[in-house]
Amino acid sequence: MAAIFPAPPPGRAEAMARIFLPYQVAWILDDARLCLAEKSVRIGWTFADAFKNVRKRLLHPRRDYLFTTKDEVTALEYIRLCRQFCDWFGGAGVVLTQGVEWLRAPRPGARHPWQVMEFKAGVIKFANRSRILAFSSNPHALRAFGGDVGVDEFAFHPRPDELWSTIAGRVTWGFDLALWSSHSGSQTLFHRLAQEAAAGKGGWSYYRVTLPDAIALGLVEKINEASGARFTRETFLEDCRARARLPEIFEQEYLCQPSGTAGALVPWAVIEQCLTDDRIARLHLEEAEIASLFGAHHPPQADARGQRIRAMLAQALETARADPGAEYALGFDVAASGTGDLSAFYLDRLHPGEARLAALLTCRTQDWHFLEMALAFFMETFPRLRAAGDETGLGRQICWEGARRYPGRFLPVNFAREKPALGFQLMQELTAVRKRFPRGEPDVAADYFALRKCCRQGRWYFRESANPLNAASHGDLAWAGALASRARQQEAVVQAVVME
Repeated sequence: MAAIFPAPPPGRAEAMARIFLPYQVAWILDDARLCLAEKSVRIGWTFADAFKNVRKRLLHPRRDYLFTTKDEVTALEYIRLCRQFCDWFGGAGVVLTQGVEWLRAPRPGARHPWQVMEFKAGVIKFANRSRILAFSSNPHALRAFGGDVGVDEFAFHPRPDELWSTIAGRVTWGFDLALWSSHSGSQTLFHRLAQEAAAGKGGWSYYRVTLPDAIALGLVEKINEASGARFTRETFLEDCRARARLPEIFEQEYLCQPSGTAGALVPWAVIEQCLTDDRIARLHLEEAEIASLFGAHHPPQADARGQRIRAMLAQALETARADPGAEYALGFDVAASGTGDLSAFYLDRLHPGEARLAALLTCRTQDWHFLEMALAFFMETFPRLRAAGDETGLGRQICWEGARRYPGRFLPVNFAREKPALGFQLMQELTAVRKRFPRGEPDVAADYFALRKCCRQGRWYFRESANPLNAASHGDLAWAGALASRARQQEAVVQAVVME
């Protein structure tokens, strides 16, 4: 399908064609009250919107623009873009101030005027008394302000219904509203609005631009011109396809084709937000390697064998112990197979507001003594650690023993019963970027993306699909990560009880 967007007014687009692509020009010059664009990632939509609204503020004194996006970093980047365009229009002659401000708005449900919430926003104030305010995803932040509204990546907002309620109120007072986003599944509010707009309903000025559309309209040449790269259209498209890794990611992120109800736990774009540049301690052992390193397990020699196992793990995972005062959470996904599923020990280091993968031990073995000693190594090496393990099936005995030896620190989890709660908690943490893992371990990210969710009759169900980068894992890495989150949740409950 060819790109869909309204043609810009005759005679007004030519001056912008040197800088912007046709779909960007159409968006900049579109004066409709309601604009909606379903679009590919990385085709310069937000860049064009920044120019549009600097221009629009200068044309309309005392008219604010309220820009909201999924996180604070993106909001402040938008302000940086706007300031660049302000310089094009005259710099200090048109701008009074630019910076980050703490603003206040009434707290939802507040009964008294002093019940307010504070939030950070990027702000540009123009000499004609117009403003651009850029917020993160708090839907209530906009309620204290009036003005045109722009919502970036609406499909990825954590509370879209609340946000829609807020921004719909702005439009009621005669201001303009613009939504643009790539897709995040077929069950989102954004997808429903896009279907409405495509059908000509709702009064929307409608845009649909896929990556092939943008390439056909000159995207690759514009990238080469700006960056000095030498992409051909074909190599650029294939590079995007390769980075997407899975066909469904490419179709949703680049081709505007949202996945169905049984889609990924979270979109790939969310997984990318969770990636860090950290380096972790990691070790994988197969059954034969364990036997070669430590010999067979014989009860009379169990203590000596256990000491050798702990010494080896201490050496292999040394970097995870750099700060003995740090707090940690461990998830233990239990399996006992020399050829099948993985046993995984997933160690999160806890930071304010987030957990980062610090060490990962995986093995395929039926050697229960090795698994017991590995668990003991983590529990005794990291004194400020809480752990959770899968007690169902083969894990019952080892988790029972762990709870007995480490009371209050090791939590047995009935995985069969709690899987929906674990999956939903993991989905929330990834969406809020509170679960982080290194980009240098791509099979970990692929394992999270291999989890699938489905909602039937108001209930969530979760399952695993193949990990294209680690054939041995069938969600084992991701579920171990979910168990680490469950251990951290248990710590929060304990702390709350103590505070009471």
